[in-house]
Amino acid sequence: MLIHTIDLDFEGLHEAIAAFLVESGETRILIETGPESTRETLVGKLAALGCNPAELDAVFVTHIHLDHAGAAGWFADLGIPLYAHPKAVRHLVEPSRLIGSARTVYGDQFDDLWGEMIPAPQESTHAIQPGAIQTVGELSIEAIETPGHAFHHYAYALGNNCFAGDAAGARIGGSDFISVTSAPPQFHLAHTLNSIDLLRSRGFDAVYLTHFGAVTSPKQHLSDYREAVELNAEFIRQRLEEQMDPESLKIAYQAFCMEQAFRVETAREIWEILQRVNSTDMCADGIRLFWEKLRTEET
Repeated sequence: MLIHTIDLDFEGLHEAIAAFLVESGETRILIETGPESTRETLVGKLAALGCNPAELDAVFVTHIHLDHAGAAGWFADLGIPLYAHPKAVRHLVEPSRLIGSARTVYGDQFDDLWGEMIPAPQESTHAIQPGAIQTVGELSIEAIETPGHAFHHYAYALGNNCFAGDAAGARIGGSDFISVTSAPPQFHLAHTLNSIDLLRSRGFDAVYLTHFGAVTSPKQHLSDYREAVELNAEFIRQRLEEQMDPESLKIAYQAFCMEQAFRVETAREIWEILQRVNSTDMCADGIRLFWEKLRTEET
């Protein structure tokens, strides 16, 4: 089995968003598609690897956020089977609600950042049940339910390799700093920690991050990521106890994360890439909303 990590050159950045071409004999599958805005780059790089996109045997997406699945509908429109979590399928087929929500967040920047998401034909779009193994040619792909970043999130296991989506954080350019992927509105602390523990228990030889690439010491990475999630969630909780307002909280959280990053000598260009694909403002909102929802449920 060959695994190709494809850099989608998102916004001209190096190692920001990845897609993965997996080959075994005559079988070729794509895991993650990236956004529609980088689809031409993806198609060109697939061609450079000798892969005609129309001849792919299947496409899998870990979840439907636009940086992971924005181009999925284009591939499905070619008749390539597209696989995702049952809760994700309807949004791939009818993405208007997803697009509308993203346009509200990104405003005039939306089209340049993400491009338009093409609806996936119903007949090409398939739900995989949690824990199921999907056989495609010579490959068997296990869907591991990993909520926490999103309710509809899967990690995929192929042999002793795991494609973790956003369940194992973001780590760019070999830096020791792991950015906590806590985008709103579905971040959930307990589910995130449970998903990390589940992946760690599997003893994978390698974990592949969409942001970005192979982690070859996955047990240590997942332990470090668990610690980072708990640390950052507690920081937000304490600021909320102090009744810090949301805008001040974003500033405080960015400073807290910058301190962590630069303590391990993270290069400024790596920090800036992480801010483009997993901004601290967005992540602060995600953790804040989790604590606020929890407080409401408890009262």
